[in-house]
Amino acid sequence: MLLAWFHTFSSAQIGSMLLLVGLSVSTIIPLLVRRALKIEFDEHFAKGAEEAFKLFISLSLLLLAFCMVRAQGDYRGAEDIVGREGTVMLKLDRAYQSFGTADTDELRQVLRSYADHLVKDEWAQLATGQRATSATEDLRAMSLVSKQLEPETPEQQVARSEIIQSVNQLNDLREARISASLAKLPAVFWYAISTALSFLMVFGWLQSPLSKMVTYVGGVTCGVCLMLTVLISTSGIFSGEHAVSSEPIRNALAQMGKLEAGS
Repeated sequence: MLLAWFHTFSSAQIGSMLLLVGLSVSTIIPLLVRRALKIEFDEHFAKGAEEAFKLFISLSLLLLAFCMVRAQGDYRGAEDIVGREGTVMLKLDRAYQSFGTADTDELRQVLRSYADHLVKDEWAQLATGQRATSATEDLRAMSLVSKQLEPETPEQQVARSEIIQSVNQLNDLREARISASLAKLPAVFWYAISTALSFLMVFGWLQSPLSKMVTYVGGVTCGVCLMLTVLISTSGIFSGEHAVSSEPIRNALAQMGKLEAGS
């Protein structure tokens, strides 16, 4: 997929490529062709092309702005899910500690293993909407053993309730994060943007005089390429230079700390 290929580059590289291609197609090539063939358009024809060019400038910028807002919404939603995962992990670790049995001590270690596998194994697979088997096994073990805990005191009863609730939340948040990794702009928006930009270039070629075409169309192309760079860079929620970070989970892992043997 083209977007996946773009996300292998930095934002600066994406912007440079778009700018090079955009200026070549919209300005440099038409300039050379019109000079070589000595093409000059009728004044009224060029005026009509200019009005159409203005229309497609507005349409292109509107589409890009709308898509950027939508992409940012998906991105912020994924960030929120990851932040909540880190918070629930800390809550679950405290609940295990409050229960205070050998089983929950082992579960605390499994919880740390789960967080570690998310960061090291699963995060790299989120770009394609995949999940890590190692993290799945850790979560399955926590779910199974936590439901088998037998409280003997009122305090343990409260702790078990928090444990079950937190484990269920971890399951739900993980599924929500994986679903968020699959979120993307519908293809119809990319088709609409491509069509609008195509018409924008065509009407840009018909500007007269030639000096106006170079400055007017070239300037618009630079602005459109800038917005398109931002859109492409942020459309990869878990891929590319600006992918959602696993920092909240790393921070939770650091706060939980390592368990001493027998603790």
